[in-house]
Amino acid sequence: MKLLPIFPTYADPTKWRPPGLGTKAIGDEWRSLRQKVMAREDFTCQYCGHRAEKYQIAHHMDENPENNSMENLSVICQMCNVIMHAGQGCVVQGVVDLYKESKYSQREIIQITRRMRFNEGKTDGEIIAFLGLRKEMPFIMDKNYLEGLCGFVTSRASTDPDNMYENWRKYEISRSSPR
Repeated sequence: MKLLPIFPTYADPTKWRPPGLGTKAIGDEWRSLRQKVMAREDFTCQYCGHRAEKYQIAHHMDENPENNSMENLSVICQMCNVIMHAGQGCVVQGVVDLYKESKYSQREIIQITRRMRFNEGKTDGEIIAFLGLRKEMPFIMDKNYLEGLCGFVTSRASTDPDNMYENWRKYEISRSSPR
């Protein structure tokens, strides 16, 4: 499978969903369309290759949440989603930090972070040191600026405690806790 490129970016802020608003519109038509996208891509994130049947997202590749054509939808995992929507991840939810330097590509940062946090129980500090993340940078709404940075999905709780990302984070923590 050829994975799609991933780097920090943002969607049009007028289309951001503020904390507490919840998920996008639901209905039988959207559920059916989402399920077709998940089945077509075998519940596998098209950006990092992570496969999971729970909490994957049908992602609008052109950043237009109104364009629900099958060609415009792909599967994206929660971690890749908060990187692709760094405005949401950094500003609204407060779970993404941006860095100027890394030993790894954005895709590898996500893959390694997932493994180290949820399989090995490493802290953010340990993961950041391993990844060689240096020179923390602010979020600036400039796609050229963001494309040159690496996003790190922290273990911090979202500033919006009732959203799908936070539900996913708690789910992953509970799955990785010793039994």
